[in-house]
Amino acid sequence: MDLAILASMDVRDLEVFLAVAKRLNFTRAGEDVHLSQPSVSIRVRQLEQELGVRLFEQLGKKIALTDAGKLLEPHARRVVAAVDDARRAIEEYQGLASGVLCIGASTTPGMYLVPRIIAEFKRKHPKVVVHLGIKNTRQVEEGILSNDFDLGFVGGHLIGKEVEATRWMIDELILIMPPDHPLAARKQIRMRELTKERFVSRERGSATRAVVEEYLHKLQVEVETVMELSNPEAVKGAVRSGLGVAFMSKFAVETEVRAGALVAKRVKEIEISREMKIVYRKDKHLSKAMSAFIETARSLR
Repeated sequence: MDLAILASMDVRDLEVFLAVAKRLNFTRAGEDVHLSQPSVSIRVRQLEQELGVRLFEQLGKKIALTDAGKLLEPHARRVVAAVDDARRAIEEYQGLASGVLCIGASTTPGMYLVPRIIAEFKRKHPKVVVHLGIKNTRQVEEGILSNDFDLGFVGGHLIGKEVEATRWMIDELILIMPPDHPLAARKQIRMRELTKERFVSRERGSATRAVVEEYLHKLQVEVETVMELSNPEAVKGAVRSGLGVAFMSKFAVETEVRAGALVAKRVKEIEISREMKIVYRKDKHLSKAMSAFIETARSLR
């Protein structure tokens, strides 16, 4: 597709098109781009008229991209990304006295590590606005690729070839339990004892869950999962209530372990660690704000 044709279009229409292509729902897309559902429909219709093709088709109660829509999507993404980069280049020219930085983080770094980085960054650059979106690792990668996030902080393995990933820090996953659990008083826990325990787990798509499952599978250890929860605070609450034990990041349980609300143990024969990474699009211009944020993150690890 000729990029000159796309460049002549209203970039806002392309942003709306990408939101609908992502959500496959006009109402939810409108929420993403802060427009009403009728306004979204009008902008999509205008874009279709300008291109002379249908971009979406109705399949029962759902909508789907047509072949033309699928063809347009990657080109539209590049145009929108280029415009965003141009805006950021101007912000960079103006220095760090202003600007916006959108950070995506998977749950563990997003809840327990990145807020500390933002606080230090804002101390040095108070006029730069920082937005933080907390998702699971897969969703952070999607946000990086769609240019919703400038930088991502994740604890899992990314699969996109368009994503640059650099090492940030090492995280250790440890076994947590309530203080009155039979294993809490033990000096040593062996791997085979895990098969007798009930486990509380994170949801599918969580990097914590993926890493734990990978390690246990390699060691041929099968455990009983009694509950799946979508964030670490809920997992800790379930463990405190006696519903089971769980493997969690050491960063996520520091406060509860110090307070005696939870007990953390290492399991003999099992040492679960993972690399946390800073990620961004390979073709994205690293602005002064992005570079300064990365530098701040590295200084606090």
